[in-house]
Amino acid sequence: MSRNRNVDHAKKLLGIPRNGTAEDMKKNYRDLAKIWHPDVNRENDAHIKMQAINEAYAFLMKEEFGILDPWEDYNRWRRRQYGNDPIWGELLSGRKI
Repeated sequence: MSRNRNVDHAKKLLGIPRNGTAEDMKKNYRDLAKIWHPDVNRENDAHIKMQAINEAYAFLMKEEFGILDPWEDYNRWRRRQYGNDPIWGELLSGRKI
């Protein structure tokens, strides 16, 4: 698939208009995650649908908006929130802060 077709497919999956902004995409992503996250949705295909949503979100953030790590805000928040906490923090997971 060409890049343009991939972008169009990802935008359609996330319900983003052609001239949508990164903020539109974040809002739609959050709304879809509330519906399709496997912890909330017990349908058999919820996990697969959520994976497709995650991949489309990451792809569009990189290709359309130049954001290499769309979850950077979350990771930054997690580091501030939990820091070196032995259970929830970065040390247990083996990642560097």
